[in-house]
Amino acid sequence: MKIIYRYLLVELIQPFLFGVFAFTSIFVGTDVLISLAKMMSQYGVPLLTIVKLFFLSLPQVIVLTFPMSMLLATLLSFGRLSGDSEVIALKAGGISFIKIVTPVLIVGLLISGLTIFFDNSLVPASLNTYEEIVWKLKHGTVRPKTQKNLVISPVDSQTGKLDYILTADKYDGNTQMLEGVTWQDYEDGKLVTSIQAKKAEWLEEEWVFIDGTIYTITDNGQVPQTTFKRFNMKSNLDRTPTQITRNQKEPEEMTLSELSEHIELMEEEGRDVKELKVVYHQRYAVPFACFIFALVGAPLGLQPNRSGSSIGLGLSIIVIFIYYTLMTIGSSMGEGGSIAPWLGAWIQNIIFTIVGVGLMYKASR
Repeated sequence: MKIIYRYLLVELIQPFLFGVFAFTSIFVGTDVLISLAKMMSQYGVPLLTIVKLFFLSLPQVIVLTFPMSMLLATLLSFGRLSGDSEVIALKAGGISFIKIVTPVLIVGLLISGLTIFFDNSLVPASLNTYEEIVWKLKHGTVRPKTQKNLVISPVDSQTGKLDYILTADKYDGNTQMLEGVTWQDYEDGKLVTSIQAKKAEWLEEEWVFIDGTIYTITDNGQVPQTTFKRFNMKSNLDRTPTQITRNQKEPEEMTLSELSEHIELMEEEGRDVKELKVVYHQRYAVPFACFIFALVGAPLGLQPNRSGSSIGLGLSIIVIFIYYTLMTIGSSMGEGGSIAPWLGAWIQNIIFTIVGVGLMYKASR
């Protein structure tokens, strides 16, 4: 049995690697190279930098091709086995179709896990570096970590009312400094304290307000004032510089933990995060398509007249088109609130799983 499984895995790995190379070449040729060529002509980018940008763009492209390549590999390998009557021979030897397809499903699951790992580590790091280089090429300076007109207004999770409002004219991520700061503290939805400061610095893991005035709103309407040179906010202001800077990142540039924390902070501020939640769940759903496509591709590859590589490639394109069409529809519905964000991200996997199980049942009879 081990020899048979090893034989099936060899049959699967070769077309999978071919699929990764083929689909990567298509994406690179139709998108990456065109973008780099325009950049080279417009900004006079040195060839060495272009090569560096090319390799930095590859991780995101390669990860995107894993599900497609898994589908193509499953269709081609099982199409060949079926065309050469090897599946019939295995069944005649007492090996059921479920046992034949088991190692393929395991490989699909492993590649799904590998895709999630790469998408959570290598891809965000490479995208960050890519964007920093491109920014410097276009603007001549390092990518700024500044944010103007910053507003943070979280809601108290226990009362459901406004906790505090922090506004700043500017946040400089390089110096970790807020300029033109106003802090308003609320208790049970009622304003109790207001602080205005010239600036605030992140020192020793806390925000320190500098050169400002504290206004305390009393029950009888009086507003006594206290000026200060330095005032430690301690745990009152719970946003770190990293969390503030993260607002400038695209979701693709964040790791899953960063994106999850970002969504939580946005929810605290009462922001609409349905789109971000769909993106978060898709970071799991799309890699899991490697397993789903193995589930669908194995029985499809056994169908008559499916042994040709050109037919297998054509069928894989059709399946991929249907998959991403369903994903687009589900994402739109999840972002619009018609369905839950997690369902919008996973709906195409759910549909394809049902289809795959049905095809597997039919093939095993």
